[in-house]
Parts: sequence; C-alpha cells; structure tokens
Amino acid sequence: MNQAFTDDYINESSGLNDSLWCFNESETHSVSPEVKESMRTLSLVIYCLTFLLGVPGNMFVVYIAGMKMKRTVNTIWFLNLATADLLCCLSIPFSVAQILLNHHWPYGSVMCKILPSVIVITMFASVFTLNLISLDRFTQVITPVWAQNHRNLLLARLSCAAAWVLALVLSLPFMLLRQTFTEFNDTLCTFHADEEVDSSLSASGTLSVIRFVFGFLIPLVCITTCYGFIARKLGRSTFHSGRAVRIMLAVIVAFFLCWLPYHIVDLIAMYGENSSSSVASAVDPLAVSLAYVNSCLNPVLYVFMGQDFKSKVKLSLRRVFERAFSEEGTQESRSTQSQQMHSV
Repeated sequence: MNQAFTDDYINESSGLNDSLWCFNESETHSVSPEVKESMRTLSLVIYCLTFLLGVPGNMFVVYIAGMKMKRTVNTIWFLNLATADLLCCLSIPFSVAQILLNHHWPYGSVMCKILPSVIVITMFASVFTLNLISLDRFTQVITPVWAQNHRNLLLARLSCAAAWVLALVLSLPFMLLRQTFTEFNDTLCTFHADEEVDSSLSASGTLSVIRFVFGFLIPLVCITTCYGFIARKLGRSTFHSGRAVRIMLAVIVAFFLCWLPYHIVDLIAMYGENSSSSVASAVDPLAVSLAYVNSCLNPVLYVFMGQDFKSKVKLSLRRVFERAFSEEGTQESRSTQSQQMHSV
C-alpha cells in the first residue's frame, strides 16, 4: 500500500473511503487547496439538488406504484427501486451536515455504523433489482412459455426480498468495521480494522474490490448479456421500439454512469501511486455526490421517457407514471413471440 495513504490515515484518521461517507480531506502536495475546496463546494450543491429532486420524486413514485396502481410485476420492480432511492436521498442531510462540520461526527457510535452504510445498502439493492428486471425481460422474450406460467407477484416479491437480504449481507462488513474515536476534540466516524494501520488499509482495499465486483462489474456483465440476447432475439427495430424497454435501458445506463466515477476514484485512491491517489482523494467528494445523483434520476426519466413530450403536458403526473410502469413490455414480447410462431 502506498505511503501517502498511510500518512493520511495517521494524520487525519478519516482518509479511508470505505463507505462513500468519509472523504479524504488530508493535505497533499499535488492538489491545491483551491481545487479541493471547489470540489467540496460543487459536491454540496449536487447533494442539495439531489435531495430536493429525489425526495419528492421518489415519494410520488412510491405513492403511485404502491397505492394507486394495480399491483403488477412491473410496479413491484419500480416500487423497489424507488424505495431504495428514497432511503438514499433521506440520508443526504446527514452527509451534508458532516461535510459542513469538517467531518466532525455528532451522531454517536451506533449511527456511525448505520448512516454511512445506507448508501452501500441501497446501491446493492438497486443494482440487484436492475438485474432482476433484466432477467424478467430475458425470460419474457427468450422463454415466454416459462414466463407465462411462472411470472407472478409472489415470485417478484420474493426476488425483491432476496435482493435486500443479499444487499444487507454484503454491507455488513462496512457496518461492523466502522467506529468513532476522538482526536483533538473532534469525533470522527471512520473505518478501522484493528490497531494496525496497514491492516485497516488492507481490509478497506478488500471491501472496495468487493463493492466494485458485486455492485458494478458482475451486474453490468449480467445485464448486458440479458439485453444482448433480447436484442438478438427481437431484432434492433423491435427491441428499441417499446416504451418500457427504452425506460429501463435509460434507468440502467444512468445507474452505471453515475456510479462509474466513484468506483474508478475509489480503486485509484486505494491502489494507485502517491500522485494519482492524491488526485483521486481531491475529486472523491465530487465522485461520491455523483453516485448520489442516481437516486433522484429515475422519476425524471419516467416522466420524460414515458411518452412524447406533447402528450406529457396534457396528462397528470399520476397518469405519466402509470404509463411508464405499465406492462407494455410483457405484452410486446408476447405479441412478438406470437407473430414469430405464426410465421413459421
């Protein structure tokens, strides 16, 4: 492990970016204080905008999908995504307060384990739900008979529950290895494996790799594979014509684009050379705030991709969401399969 990170840990004790919560604000020679302050200010602006858009937007999605619409497999998927995004957005004020307090932790040792883990849990829950949606689309197109016989609300609910359980299991190490300690009258919430600095750094690096592999790389491969088979089965024109498919593709692309900068910065900070680690530490606040942005994007995508803009202004928001969450994708895939069977 590079010496710059070890020195940062000793001097400041908050330089380990293990749960997207404590940013590395230690002094480095390769990045000017003005740049770091700019990153900090920009991240605060992004946090505030994300909170203002994400909380009412996701609350409305939860209200529509959970209480007003007929319960379908699609509404269960969207409801699960909105719940994860809403929890993520509700944790933002605590993150903003910690940044404004120069990373002083005022919430106690128990909340030190819970609050920083919210973003990790919701990240896993969201990406696992996106995998479930992709597998759902895959079965509808590739194995329509199986989907018709087995695709039901109970299976969707159990799948979502399994996604949350797996998200909690993968997040447990991040929760258990967080702790508070006081230094120079400041209480910090940070990652700590034991009394040895190198052991803490090694454990944090391992968790960073786990987060990247299970929260980004494997889901990306699975989702890409599923939609690749779907596109090959249906053909390009049919694949891109469905409203439900367009919306889900936009949601998936938005997730991976928002999270990619964080994973890159995180891995560089842990395993890069001294100079690259310093730069990664400086831009880390911005990368983390961009990851949070994903939690406010989905309601916006539902509105602006649910139907043509001209008809959007004539419909209530409730109707817009209802059309976005409709089972059109299922009907289209069955129709396509039926046409293919008749043409044989």
